[in-house]
Amino acid sequence: MNIDTSQVITAAQAEVEAQGRLLKAVTAERDRRLNAGTVVTVTGYGDIAVQGRATDQINLIALGDTARDLQAAGVTAAVIPFRDGYDVIHQLTPSQMAEAVQKGKQAASAIYAAAWALKDAATVPADFADDQHWP
Repeated sequence: MNIDTSQVITAAQAEVEAQGRLLKAVTAERDRRLNAGTVVTVTGYGDIAVQGRATDQINLIALGDTARDLQAAGVTAAVIPFRDGYDVIHQLTPSQMAEAVQKGKQAASAIYAAAWALKDAATVPADFADDQHWP
């Protein structure tokens, strides 16, 4: 009987494959947290739930540009409607919208940084999805 040794996986190869699966799982957890979003506190207004799905990110970029244009035009009234992650509609001033966008970007950046730290660790911890590893 002949044994096909081409299918044999060494312990080192198994560890590399396991770490590869963990890296993909960290990416999935990062994306889950981005999609869920965060609650930001806007000066003079209060809390707003900002989501981070791709369509939300595009919308926030557009609203940030609109806020900047209105600020440049001297508009200070609450003229920008924004439906948040809880389906609450907020009427924001240009400066409030700009602040919400900025804080949403900061939250997303912190989530990316946490994912990178996990991926760059010598070994990805098995409990990588635990809140202790994320902002």
